Amino acid sequence: MQNEWLDIGDFCIPLALKWRTLIYDWSPALLKFYLNAFQMTLPDQSNLVLLDSGQYSRRHDRVLEVIREAVSLSVARAQKGITTNERSVGFVREGTRATKSNVKPYSILKAASDWTIMMDTYEKQYKIPEDICASASRPDIFLFSRILKRVVMIELTVPWETNIPKDHTIKVNKYYELTNELTRNRFVVDLYAVEVGARGITAKSLYNLLKDLGLSRTHINAFLERTSKAALVGSFQIWLGRERSLDSGGERITRIY
Repeated sequence: MQNEWLDIGDFCIPLALKWRTLIYDWSPALLKFYLNAFQMTLPDQSNLVLLDSGQYSRRHDRVLEVIREAVSLSVARAQKGITTNERSVGFVREGTRATKSNVKPYSILKAASDWTIMMDTYEKQYKIPEDICASASRPDIFLFSRILKRVVMIELTVPWETNIPKDHTIKVNKYYELTNELTRNRFVVDLYAVEVGARGITAKSLYNLLKDLGLSRTHINAFLERTSKAALVGSFQIWLGRERSLDSGGERITRIY
């Protein structure tokens, strides 16, 4: 793991597990899996099973659902005026100390009555409304307001941690044309490619999204912890199903670490 961190340290957030989480929120089996996954000491670790793609999609959707909750909360905060779409700049006179201000936190979202959240999952897909953009593309989360002419697209990947930098670039490029088309249709577009590692390491891209959504530090930390656990639980379930997959005709593959 130390060598891996040299590769991903600039892109990921260091692990900061709390004792409360380990003792009360995680089962002993999940904790054991987590520790073994990082030490590369899982039983039969040199052999992985190529499971049905649905197994990986369900892990992805488990994490995506948490992110959707964060987006919903951000929309609600914007509607209530808790956040602002205007950036503020604070000045401190020389020789004086900064005082606590009541400036509202910045958010990319602005109050509007028609914010709509569309989410693409393994079991349910959506189509971008044609009056917004005629496209077959489906980012994982498509948030839009016709009143504000604003679109926020979120694309999630749950990769092996060392693949985070590469996958981030791939996903940004994937929606380049869609972003341009929306811009031509006079929409202001924000695209966020975010990653949560298969072993629960969250990328800085996810933190940046949550911060830009105007969430409080408490909310950000809570959502980072929840997405981390969601990814890890999904990986744990995939690992538990490795023998079952083989029995049903799954393909055993070898992974070189």
